[in-house]
Amino acid sequence: MNKRCRLFLLIVFSPALLMAGFPKVGTTAAPFLKIGVGARAIAMGGNFTALANDVTALYWNPAGITHLSSAAFSATHTKWFAGITHDAVQLAAPLGENAALGLDLIYLSSGDIEQTTFEEQDGNGIYYNVTDLALGLTYSRRLTDRFSVGIKAKYIRQTIFNEEATTVAFDFGTIYQTEFYGLRIGMNMANFGGSMTMTGDDLLVLNTDPVTGDPVETHLKTESWPLPIVFRLGLAIDLMGGTETLLPSEYHRLTLAVDGVHPNDNNETVGAGLEYMWNDFLALR
Repeated sequence: MNKRCRLFLLIVFSPALLMAGFPKVGTTAAPFLKIGVGARAIAMGGNFTALANDVTALYWNPAGITHLSSAAFSATHTKWFAGITHDAVQLAAPLGENAALGLDLIYLSSGDIEQTTFEEQDGNGIYYNVTDLALGLTYSRRLTDRFSVGIKAKYIRQTIFNEEATTVAFDFGTIYQTEFYGLRIGMNMANFGGSMTMTGDDLLVLNTDPVTGDPVETHLKTESWPLPIVFRLGLAIDLMGGTETLLPSEYHRLTLAVDGVHPNDNNETVGAGLEYMWNDFLALR
């Protein structure tokens, strides 16, 4: 009886256990949108939603550019494995005392890839590349002296050889600075928009009618894929430094940032990062 009971429970719960082990990885388009931008934010483990206060806030939280006191510019170039490169250019500037405007571009390239066929598996001398592009425009406004909101509209394009897919998406963000020892609360929803479907000349295939022998054009159908929507909720607090912190200090500042992340193509995560700043000159993260 015990053996039958164990067998029954195994049959009932095995599908659930299997499904729990396979999150929806690879079920969205444009995964390059999930690659973080900015040395400071990356060094904090990407826990930057509530801490975003420089030009890289264009990626992490559009509300953050209201903290800029002057125009700011950032450009990064990263070499990945297998010839892949990732580039990001960001520019933001205040509009008066309570608003800011920003532009940013993110570009990912695979480099040249030699085409292979069934007959020429070592390559046929024809090269192509895979590229991803995101071009964004951000507007942010300070509604009160402690609360800011931001919205970003972006054009997204993916290309593979002669095929491409395009769409438009939006990012929304807020930052609220409380009176509790400078605690900041940030929220960001990224990549909220349409789906992507590949189109192009290579999807047109010429076949032969088996009856008449005439050429027949066939269009291959491609599926639509959603964007990798990500919701982030973050907290940031200065544990040391300034006058409103837990441990006031003139030369030392220690900041703790915690982010909870809910993506639509993976499991939820919670992360934390620490930043130590000495005399506004040397930082360890």
